[in-house]
Amino acid sequence: MYKLLCIFTRVTKNSLSTRSHSFPTEIFPRNIQKLIINAEETVGYNPEYLSAGILSTCATAIGSSVRLNNGSYDNPPILWLNIIGRSGDGKTHPLKFAKQPIAEMDKKSFTKFHSDMQKYSNSEDKNGEKPIYNKTILSDFTPEKLSETLQHNKKGVLIFRDELLGWIKSFDKYKKGGDQQMYLEFFNGDAISVDRVSKGPIRVENPNVNILGGMQPKVLKDMASNNREDDGFLARFLFVYPEYLEPKLFTGKQIDESQYQSYNKLIQDLFGTTNKTLKTTESQIEIYKEWQSEKVKQCYKDDLETLIQSKLETYVWRLALILEMIEQTSTNTFSDNLSDKSLNDAIILVEYFRNNALRVYNKLSSTNPLDNLEENKFSLYKELPMEFKKSEQIELFTKHNVRGGSIGRFLCKDKLFVRLDTQGNYKKKFK
Repeated sequence: MYKLLCIFTRVTKNSLSTRSHSFPTEIFPRNIQKLIINAEETVGYNPEYLSAGILSTCATAIGSSVRLNNGSYDNPPILWLNIIGRSGDGKTHPLKFAKQPIAEMDKKSFTKFHSDMQKYSNSEDKNGEKPIYNKTILSDFTPEKLSETLQHNKKGVLIFRDELLGWIKSFDKYKKGGDQQMYLEFFNGDAISVDRVSKGPIRVENPNVNILGGMQPKVLKDMASNNREDDGFLARFLFVYPEYLEPKLFTGKQIDESQYQSYNKLIQDLFGTTNKTLKTTESQIEIYKEWQSEKVKQCYKDDLETLIQSKLETYVWRLALILEMIEQTSTNTFSDNLSDKSLNDAIILVEYFRNNALRVYNKLSSTNPLDNLEENKFSLYKELPMEFKKSEQIELFTKHNVRGGSIGRFLCKDKLFVRLDTQGNYKKKFK
């Protein structure tokens, strides 16, 4: 029987996730945990960013091949992941590394497509089918191209953007109305049908569209605009928003090649998964019911927490499916049944995502400029006297790692400070 206390204890005791609320890396098989550790020690990849990238890549590799029936409905392995961090926090590289096995597959697919096109162009017989570039990762595309890609790639696709806001702002660029609603339908894996005048109709029965990308904290409110907070678009994202980020220090080392090859093999093997539907047991239904019952009661009187909970209930099953397939593929022991461990690990994971979602929504609702400060500058601000002379506080600035030109730029924030004179005297606007 599932116990909340046991799961939370397990998170805090995890040797890899030493900080409170950090990504619970113990949900991965040991070889993936080793890769995450090695990547942090050699090239400084943040474990939370890399873990999220790996999770998304695995979900994409599984694609539409596997679904999980929880006794009431089927669940696809569709994840929408938004990685939050300032410019320079090192979001992009771990995400690109995580999706590299799929990027290499797309590269090979393009080489084959180019070769096939040359043969097709040189052939006098044009009755054969024109070659198609079958790719998985999409970055710059139109809605029609997305539909075409899904028609030819039955596995599904990964929408990847360094800055997700750029993708969101492209909605309705080519045709007014409908893009946002289209993606809401993609989230559920509903069949899509596109009628086209010039090329003929498109229909995809089980579209699998994963989303992965980054965003700076300061543009979160832009993401929530245009009714995206109210229509559920924002709530469909899982957020990775590390509370503690350490500076990335150069080591002159590279990620162990054997670690990458092990990970690459996992992704290749997941791509080769045959079609099947995983089934749940009565014990797993009870595990879920106990978790869901307790959380619904906790969230019931708060509209925001109720909204977050409703989406996490969907994600529990999706994450359980993904973790189960990662485990089965890693150990080469296949079954049509979900394990209790995968479901319990999925619950651990959604509690991590719950904490991140609350941080994001708190930031969205905040009007206090202090909430937009980095941790070190927030602590510095709280320690500074209400009125102070810049030259007399250099030691305090240094203590909080604010040096050189950063001091002047910090003091120029007119929402935080009032400059009293030309002698370097300032007054804080908040206690």
